[in-house]
Amino acid sequence: MTAYYSDKKQDKKRVVITGFGAVTPLGNSIVESWRNLVQGKSGIGEITVFDASKYPVKIAAEVKNFDFTSNIPEDMHPFVGRSTQFCIAAAREALAHAGITTENQQTPHIGISLGSNEEGMYLSHWERLYESKTVKQLLEMRKDNPPSTVPSLHLASASQLGRLWQIRKAASTAASILSILFNIQGPVRTSTGACASSAQAIGKAMRLIQDGDAEIVLAGGCDSMLSEFCIAGFHRLRALSRNNENPEKASRPFDLKRDGFVLGEGSGMLVLEELSHARKRNAVIYGELVGYGSSSNAYSITASPEDGRGADLCIKAALRDAGCSIEDIDYINAHGTSTYLNDKSETAAIKNVFKDRAYEIPVSSNKSMLGHLIASAAAIELIMSVMTINEQLIPPTINYEHPDPECDLDYVPNEPRCKRVETILSNSFAFGGQNASVLVKKYQ
Repeated sequence: MTAYYSDKKQDKKRVVITGFGAVTPLGNSIVESWRNLVQGKSGIGEITVFDASKYPVKIAAEVKNFDFTSNIPEDMHPFVGRSTQFCIAAAREALAHAGITTENQQTPHIGISLGSNEEGMYLSHWERLYESKTVKQLLEMRKDNPPSTVPSLHLASASQLGRLWQIRKAASTAASILSILFNIQGPVRTSTGACASSAQAIGKAMRLIQDGDAEIVLAGGCDSMLSEFCIAGFHRLRALSRNNENPEKASRPFDLKRDGFVLGEGSGMLVLEELSHARKRNAVIYGELVGYGSSSNAYSITASPEDGRGADLCIKAALRDAGCSIEDIDYINAHGTSTYLNDKSETAAIKNVFKDRAYEIPVSSNKSMLGHLIASAAAIELIMSVMTINEQLIPPTINYEHPDPECDLDYVPNEPRCKRVETILSNSFAFGGQNASVLVKKYQ
């Protein structure tokens, strides 16, 4: 029996994709990133953004050769960190790709929906935060001033970075900066759902358009967690690969010898648009967003349930929202982190939903080459899904060399595959059990 999940309201406004941009470990544009992805190249190497020589994990998927001298107003410099700079570049590319100009015009019909984390900070930054006062000076301040006033006196005499610390690290700041830089005056949303953040942001953007709150939404995600704190923290959770000797082989989703994910960074941004609005301006349409689903595992902060519970509810919700049957899915862009529990859980969730047909659907993981880009992962993977539809070429899962009996689907091992693809399911399953799935189709 065909599982059919349709109670989709037929009067929903249609949401199409008219532009996208990306900064990834595989390239600083969509063209470069896609070319390297389908060629099976890895963006993983030794950490250079800080001295990792004494850390157990010495590898990451860094953005390379990025121009950090791009045109950002001087008064914004204290607020703009590594992640936000990637986001500005990706947004600029997406808007140009869509043929949209926002300067010097009223834009209340354009919104922003961004998945992001707090800006990363390195150990070297901490000295600059409160550099003007030593501990000794603080103790002297306590002698001469009421205790309640000492923190404010200290903050007032701190460096600019210290005074702006709360704003500088807020997850919502990147979206606000996009709004200011690109003169976007419509609704602005921020999603912080860990690894599902940008999928949640894209789902919210889809709803903004369907509900008539915006005609265009700049949607996606950005992240850079490549700091001493994050590398140490994920290592303590035993989540990271320690294959320091062979970085390009470290991320191996669904492979029996996988030993953890590789932390990465970057940004992916899409221009989502209401169909009639896109038609009026004769926009090129690259795909249509047709379904979004979300759920929670209600299970654990760091572990995925082995039976795939929660994730399967999310996939079903996306299918139901799109009015699709399990027969409609041509390819699954997997969350595919390269951790033992997550890969096993996602495989189980796919089987729970698609039953025997699960073995007929190609499933691959972009993270085998990109690493895990956390809050930006889902947006970049959705862009790669749109490219898959337009190029009719499925990216591979590289480093798949040792089949795992518990992960026994078709993971498109090591080589890209030419195949007719019209409908793609893209999965994102986060720490804490927050799940999000997005369905994208070839525009008809």
